[in-house]
Parts: sequence; structure tokens; C-alpha cells
Amino acid sequence: MRIAVDSRFLLPHLEGFGRFTKEVASRLVREHPEVEWDLLFDRKPLPRYHFGPAQHTVILPPPTRHWTLYEVWWRLSVPIYLRWRKPDILFSTYGLLTREVGRKIPVVAFIHDVAFARHPEFLPKGWQAYYMRAMKSTIRYSKILIVNSHSVRQDILELFGAEEARIRIAYQGCDMSFFRPLPELNKSEVLNQYSEGCPYLFYIGSIHPRKNPKRLLQAYDRLRERYKEPLRLLLVGRFMFDKGQLSDSLREMRYASEVIFHPPVSDWELLKLYNAAAVVVYPSLYEGFGIPVAEALGCGVPVVTSRISSLPEVGGEAAFYANPYDPESIAEAIYQALTQSPEERALRAQIGRMHVERFSWQETLRVVWNSLIEVAS
Repeated sequence: MRIAVDSRFLLPHLEGFGRFTKEVASRLVREHPEVEWDLLFDRKPLPRYHFGPAQHTVILPPPTRHWTLYEVWWRLSVPIYLRWRKPDILFSTYGLLTREVGRKIPVVAFIHDVAFARHPEFLPKGWQAYYMRAMKSTIRYSKILIVNSHSVRQDILELFGAEEARIRIAYQGCDMSFFRPLPELNKSEVLNQYSEGCPYLFYIGSIHPRKNPKRLLQAYDRLRERYKEPLRLLLVGRFMFDKGQLSDSLREMRYASEVIFHPPVSDWELLKLYNAAAVVVYPSLYEGFGIPVAEALGCGVPVVTSRISSLPEVGGEAAFYANPYDPESIAEAIYQALTQSPEERALRAQIGRMHVERFSWQETLRVVWNSLIEVAS
């Protein structure tokens, strides 16, 4: 049996989709060498993305970093590949495809979110229209739809009329052998390197309107009117869209000098940043899963997040919750997290670690593999 895997997000710096693809594809290749695995790239991949002898690396241009090139890739490059290699199944790790492909081959699609449908205001019109078009094809033509939370399951039922019988749920994994407490960590070194020697609130993720950075800045200003201890707000991630509006928000802040932006960091640096943080803040307006919440809880760190979409599923009883549309609510939740007693902090850390144990990559892989076998049979 030959299975094709959309692997385009295995890039030099891995973000959400890329991390998911790496964790699942590497396990599939290594644990099922009886299958021929065609990993489909849109450019030459790094050597570290060759996961074993059962893998065939297939490069299909053009590089897809715009929706128009996505269309070319799916409508031209992938159909040519299907006629050439004749795979038995396609695993769409990004959760998108086209009618042309869906009619030619059985597809298992992993849907991470439908933010473009819930919040179209945060995308350029071209991208939003493309995503809607592609998702409709995915829902119609995929044999099995895997979603990463009950929240996304409800979204595709409500917004796209998906057939419930074709939906499977597989939470995204969180590697707790890596995302763990580091009691030996010299936190002062981390603070000196990243936050001017001060305790910090830590945000990790793209700087994007859907992630709610504007209200986070407003909440920080409100928090500092009440919380007088030394503090910084550290945001690590790439700027995406709408940088101008965020600049306007910074100019309006009283405590803008305490806000620090930093580009993406390595996994090891990320682990240290989680562990040294006073509180991890993630007040997103919508998430299919919300991996920073799981990673922070795995590290035993207090988390403030939103009481909407999938985030309560990921945060469980350990996280502090806020209304993400209300800066005062966000500020209050952060204040509660900062001022909890050592006993409460230890208890929440224990509860958080126990809760995150359910998000294992092995369980994700089990659902994916069973879905592929079900389609093959």
C-alpha cells in the first residue's frame, strides 16, 4: 500500500501545522515500514525530514506560500503526481484539498480549525475565499474527517454540514517528556536574556489579530495600574498582518516600555521561556486546539486563556479563564494567576500536568492510522 502525505509545512522553522506533520509523519514512517510513504513537498526539504527507509520524498513545485499557488499545487501538481505514483490514499495533514483531487483518490483529512469561517474579518478576502472553497471540497470529498477538538467538530457540523459519522476526534499531542518542569533551570539567566532581568508574562505564537494581541496590550496596562511589582510582557513569534494597528495600540499604552517583542526561538529556548515565566498568557479569540496552553501546563506554569472555542478543553481545571473581548477580564485573570499562593500554584501545576497527559502523540497517531486503514479496507 502507498500513502501520500501532504508535508509542505515541514519547513526550517516549524510552527503549528509543521510540528503536527513532523510528529505524525515521522511516527507513521517508523512504525509502519510495511507501507510506502510518499511525503509530498513543494520544495527540497531539509535532510532531517527524512524519517526512514519506507519514506519516498516527492517534490512537487511550485512553492506554496500564497493561496493562488495553493490552487496551482492542488489542481495541477498533485493530479500529475497521482497519475504518476498512483497512491492508494492521501492524508491531508493541512485539512484542505480540491474537488479534482478528492474525486481521484480516497482522502483522510485532519482539520485543525475553521478560523476563516468563524472570523473572516481577520483574513484578506482572497485567502478567506480560498479557504472556504477548499474546506467545502474537503468536507464533501474526504472519506474521513479528523478534528483536533470537540469544538472543531461542532464547527464543521454547524458551519459546513459535515456528516457526523465521518468525523473522528484526535487531540493534538503534547510531548510531556520534553515540555516538563525544569527545577534545575537558572531563571535569572533567562530573565536577564529575555526580559531585562524582570519577571514576565509570556505569550508564544504568531502576532495576529485572531490571537488578540491588541486586547492583551490593553489588559497589561490595566494590570499594571494594580500590580506594582517589577514585570514585563514578552511576546515571542512572527508578525502576521495588521502590524500597523498594533503599533497604534503600543503608542496608546502607559506601560509600552515594558512590552518586549522577540522573534521565534528554538525548542530548547522555548522550554526555558515557559519554565521561567511568571504566567503564560494566551487570550486568543479562536483556536482549534491551542497548543501553547498544553505546553505551558506540561511545564507546570500558570496559564491565562480564553473561555471560548477549544481552549477550555485544553486548559481543563488548571487554567485561569477570561473573556477575551474584555481587557479588564483578561487583566483580572492575570492578576489572580500572579497572586495565587504557593500552595495553589503547586496544586494547579499538578492538575495541569495530569490533564495534559491525555494529549499524547501516540493517541493522535492511533486515530490517524486507524482512519487510514478504515479507508483502505
